[in-house]
Amino acid sequence: MGYGAQPRLREVCEGCGKTLHCCKNCHHFDHAVSRECTLDGTEWIGPRDVQNYCEDFAMTDSVRKAAEEKVSRAQSAFHSLWEK
Repeated sequence: MGYGAQPRLREVCEGCGKTLHCCKNCHHFDHAVSRECTLDGTEWIGPRDVQNYCEDFAMTDSVRKAAEEKVSRAQSAFHSLWEK
């Protein structure tokens, strides 16, 4: 699997043998939010490190995620200037 590619449903990591199509590998996974998914209306999926059939799965991209977090922090800092 190449960088940025979507894994097939039952694809596993060649290094450790764990499934790739799981919540913990999804771009929308976030420990800080309720149900650990940033998408509204998604169904609860039990263990976050096992294969699932979520149609909204998007393989995480650390570069993209870091950029989104940087923008979010900047927006929060900007808005906090006027909240006093």
